[in-house]
Amino acid sequence: MLSILHIGLPLQPPWLTVDEGREIATRLASIRSSMEAAGYRYEVFHASPDEGLDGFRDRLRRESVDAVIIGGGVASNPDLSPFKQQIYDAAHDEAPAAKVLEFSHAVEVKALVERAFGII
Repeated sequence: MLSILHIGLPLQPPWLTVDEGREIATRLASIRSSMEAAGYRYEVFHASPDEGLDGFRDRLRRESVDAVIIGGGVASNPDLSPFKQQIYDAAHDEAPAAKVLEFSHAVEVKALVERAFGII
């Protein structure tokens, strides 16, 4: 069973409006359900440049993951490029065997993972 850790911004201001946060939370719950139904272990982790990545690093140390997915809010925002690089660095340091993938909303999470691992 592949283990996937999806890291994204907090679902609250200033990153999102309350309504956007609710909408994305619903979408993430749906993704989690479909990933678990397909036999994957899938977890969402929230972090921001303001809070840093200590918790993310701790999470990676506690339990190994096969892939880290950088959420679309970080991956698609040029202003967050330094934060995205910090995520790459943390994943490389704490889970060097994990693939780091970027979610772009153009491809479903399941397809992104399966392409990366040669499943489809």
